[in-house]
Amino acid sequence: MPGQALSRLLDRLPFGRGVIDGVPVAPPQHLPHREPTEVFHGFEGLPPATGPRQLGSGVTLLVHHPNPRPPRDEALRVMTFNILLGGQYREKLERYFAELEESRRMPDLIAIQEASQPTALELARDYGFHLVYQGRDIDGPVVNGKATLSRYPLLDAAHYTYAFPEEARMAAIQRQGYVGELDEDRGALFTLVDVRGRGVALYNVHHTLGDSGINAGQLWQLQALLHARDGVPTIALGDFNANINVKHHYSLLPNPIRKHEPTETVKDYENRYGDVHPSVGDWGVGNIADVRVRRALHALEHELPDPLHRARELRVRMPDGSHLRPDEAREMLVSGKVAKGCEQWLRLQDVADMSTLNALPDATGVSPATGKRFDTFFASRQLEPLLLEVDHSALEASDHLPSLADFLLVEGRH
Repeated sequence: MPGQALSRLLDRLPFGRGVIDGVPVAPPQHLPHREPTEVFHGFEGLPPATGPRQLGSGVTLLVHHPNPRPPRDEALRVMTFNILLGGQYREKLERYFAELEESRRMPDLIAIQEASQPTALELARDYGFHLVYQGRDIDGPVVNGKATLSRYPLLDAAHYTYAFPEEARMAAIQRQGYVGELDEDRGALFTLVDVRGRGVALYNVHHTLGDSGINAGQLWQLQALLHARDGVPTIALGDFNANINVKHHYSLLPNPIRKHEPTETVKDYENRYGDVHPSVGDWGVGNIADVRVRRALHALEHELPDPLHRARELRVRMPDGSHLRPDEAREMLVSGKVAKGCEQWLRLQDVADMSTLNALPDATGVSPATGKRFDTFFASRQLEPLLLEVDHSALEASDHLPSLADFLLVEGRH
């Protein structure tokens, strides 16, 4: 969509422009731009990934599988999974996907972050998925690889790279005191799929972690893209690199009364988890403590509600294949039957808040609970969430845990 039209859409975003507590929370003046897309029929003749991380050239690849496997049933099963540096724990990652296929749990749509081009191509080819892939590690700032795999036909695809003016990048590096991830560009990998004759749009994202203002700006730029396709059933999913559970700074209810409740505020998090260091390096409550991130998140949820509050069923798949609901975990935590601070108690905390991040082991070799759900879905109201699941059976395959959701595409709902 032309820049002027997108700018007008920004002005229509909910909650308006302005400041909170003296902090700017307005949508950005800069807009994401669309990268070129190349279409392939089959996996032969694809350009090789020649960069040091095998991420690609920045051209989006849309690959139609010659013999795709059919979707499993009427429900739309979707997964998001950050696989860590192109699949750092490759053997365990391959075993996880093989188990999904063998147990007939393989989703029909999969959004992968930190994907290398070879890993994405292999998964798509071997398991019968059409593929959209984008990454760049040559000729410009790195764009970490994102892949969307679909057993539904592909109608369109493109990568929208978020605007990140060089002066803003330099200012962020100066604030942070080191470069870190700030030499990367971020964006949204858009895919339009044909679900039984109806288009459904996916926006696969991997947002910035270390600078909360940049993270908030990326949420606003994502919403500009969403508004450009108003009316199309849409799922925004991926690694948002912000703790999606925390929606407010504090609650009107005192903390002892809230002990049975989910961790939904900054104060809840600080009381329950303290200064935990997850494997992805986001100390304590992290960037969600910044009102700018929460404000942008609230605006996104206004358009695409969080299935955590709408799904008919919430559950965590445990490493042994059993299921445990968050409310069951909370009841066990407050029952007094599990010693506070023991390994079982920590894992119950993971379940209670449907955390998707692993933690680094402490001095005793025990991994703390992180209380952080970075990986999730936001879905428009035409998509009714039936199930939201975090899968701990992939515990050693990445520093993130895969999240899965089943949606029902509802006719006539807006």
